[in-house]
Amino acid sequence: MKCQIGPNDAGQTVQKYVKKLMRDVPLSAIHKAFRKGDVRLNEQKADPKDRLSEGDALEIRYLDSRKAETPKEFIQASADFKIIYEDASLLFIEKWPGVLVHPDGSEAPSLTDYVLSYLAEKGDYNPAAENTFSPSPLNRLDRNTSGLVIFGKTAQGTREFAALQQQGGLKKEYTALIKGRLADGIHEAYIEKEEDRNLSKIYEEPGPGRRRIAMASKTLTSNGIYSLVALDLMTGRSHQLRAHLARLGNPIVGDRKYGDKAVNAFFDNKFGLKFQFLYAYKVTFGPTEGTLSPLSGRTIAVKLPPLFRKIRNEVFRLDL
Repeated sequence: MKCQIGPNDAGQTVQKYVKKLMRDVPLSAIHKAFRKGDVRLNEQKADPKDRLSEGDALEIRYLDSRKAETPKEFIQASADFKIIYEDASLLFIEKWPGVLVHPDGSEAPSLTDYVLSYLAEKGDYNPAAENTFSPSPLNRLDRNTSGLVIFGKTAQGTREFAALQQQGGLKKEYTALIKGRLADGIHEAYIEKEEDRNLSKIYEEPGPGRRRIAMASKTLTSNGIYSLVALDLMTGRSHQLRAHLARLGNPIVGDRKYGDKAVNAFFDNKFGLKFQFLYAYKVTFGPTEGTLSPLSGRTIAVKLPPLFRKIRNEVFRLDL
């Protein structure tokens, strides 16, 4: 098999590239191919740690992979979403409740399927021309959480975003309607995920399988019974905000898994709210370079959707 290295494959090691390309080939067979010299980079025996550059010619001998020969598959779906911001590297869209970010093997399209269809239609993504890269989400929202989701359109943009996030150069903020009042400030705890039940539990002390979590909260308005809060997600764990707020005694309104059943029933009957009032509304970038330089010091934000604005205004008697 012969491959021409494109811009989205450059920068990674030969070993990482071959593993991603031939996902259905045992690692032992890949390692053996390197040892025997059956992986050739620009007609020379490849070292697994060699870095690939755009334009390199890679040949993989005597390994058969059905995955390598098959372009990335996704469900074709009409791009029915709101674009908040887009440049050559990143795409910010508004996710709606009820759709999964990642495909789950069902026939229902995921948010990723919608985005890949959109990018393919406008010519920004050609599955047949890509060997190992596919545009993918850089943050994750639960099925019934709405708001900003960011997709990496290029491998370089994806790597730079991941590095910026790891270095603390991103601030991701949510708005939530919660029961009761919550003290402003930083709230820390430990979380453990029960995978078989898809349920997260919160603890005050560390322990086996538990991971530290932290969020900062600021009350935007409150009537004592309910509060609208801004939440800074300082660590990103599955169900973190929902489970942590419930443990603090301030469950999110509409949350069917961690919320208050009576409160949820009231808001369902009055407003038709069938999902949690939790909205990822703002991402703030610190100093950035490279492909992310257009976003240096910028804030990308989106307004609350109409149903959330209606609930907010009626609950707090606001005339907005």
